[in-house]
Amino acid sequence: MSEENSAATETPSAIGAPATLDETAPAVMVMRTLQKMIIEARKDPQHRVTADQGMRILVDVQRALAVNKNDPGAVQWLRQLALTWNTKIRNQGLKFRRVFELLDQAGKGVR
Repeated sequence: MSEENSAATETPSAIGAPATLDETAPAVMVMRTLQKMIIEARKDPQHRVTADQGMRILVDVQRALAVNKNDPGAVQWLRQLALTWNTKIRNQGLKFRRVFELLDQAGKGVR
């Protein structure tokens, strides 16, 4: 198994923030929120495959956000992940409202 694939299937510390990741940036906060939700969803066999795919996407998103905290491609991936998980996890409405607010800020380049 490659290093990238093994990182995608492990705990959040496996894809911990590089020194250049701005944890206060809206897109990074969304990534961390989705990361926690996806890791929790992996415990449900019904969501395991989708969660593993989501974690692999988050590895790529993290790399992009390390270079540009408001990378448009990374923000779009985060929006797609949020939309996907919003339909799968129905009892997290308030978290998703905040996620979409942060994504709107990141899309505008607002800090």
